[in-house]
Amino acid sequence: MQWHRFLQARPRAYLGRGDGSRRALALTFDDGPGRATPALLDALRELQVSASFFCTGAAASQHPRLIEQLLREGHEVGNHSQTHADARGFGARDWFAREVAPAAVSLREAGLSENPRLFRPAYGEIDEAQFDVLAEAGYAVVGWSVDPRDWLEPDAPGYVSCVVESVLARIHPGAIVLLHDGDDEQGRSREGIVKIVRQLVPALRGQGYEFVRVSEFLPAG
Repeated sequence: MQWHRFLQARPRAYLGRGDGSRRALALTFDDGPGRATPALLDALRELQVSASFFCTGAAASQHPRLIEQLLREGHEVGNHSQTHADARGFGARDWFAREVAPAAVSLREAGLSENPRLFRPAYGEIDEAQFDVLAEAGYAVVGWSVDPRDWLEPDAPGYVSCVVESVLARIHPGAIVLLHDGDDEQGRSREGIVKIVRQLVPALRGQGYEFVRVSEFLPAG
C-alpha cells in the first residue's frame, strides 16, 4: 500500500508509525472479530500482550461478546467500516454515512462506551476528502509500516514461518504491524494467526521490543 502524500502532511490526524526513539511496536489486527479471535485472545493473554483491533461493524454485531472480551482484556478497538467496502468511488460524506457512522453505532452496541477514536480504511484506500471528513469527526487514521501480507495463501506450505520471517525482516522501532483475525472473504477462519503470534511475540521480545497499543503512538494533546 502507498499512503498518499497528503496523509503525511497531517501528522496529528494520521499515524503510519510510532516514535522511532523507543524500541516499541504495535500489533494490529483487522477485519474481525472472527472465528480465530477467541484463540488469538488466549494467546495474547498468555503472552501478556496488549494489541489493537480494527473491527468491522458487521463482525461486531455478529460477535458482540468478543468485543466485550477485547475491551475487558485491555485491548483497544478501532473502526474498520461497517462492511469493509472499498472507499474508492464513494463521495466522502456518503461514504461516512454508509460505512463509518454505522460501524461506530455497531461497535457501541457491542460494548464500546463511546465512538472509537481510531479508524483504518478497508484495503488502506482513502482519498483526501474522506480523510478530512474523518478528521472533522475526531478520528485518527491509522496505517501501518510493516505488512507481511498474512492474508495471502494461508494454506501454502511454510505459511506461518513465512509471515513471521517477513515481520522480523521489516521490524523497526515504532512499527505498526498489520495482521488479520477476521474471517477471510470466503468466510474461512484465519486459524494461522494464532500460530503466527505465538512464534512472533517471543522472537520480537528477544530483540528487545515491547508491545503497546497503537494509540500510545499518537501525539500528545
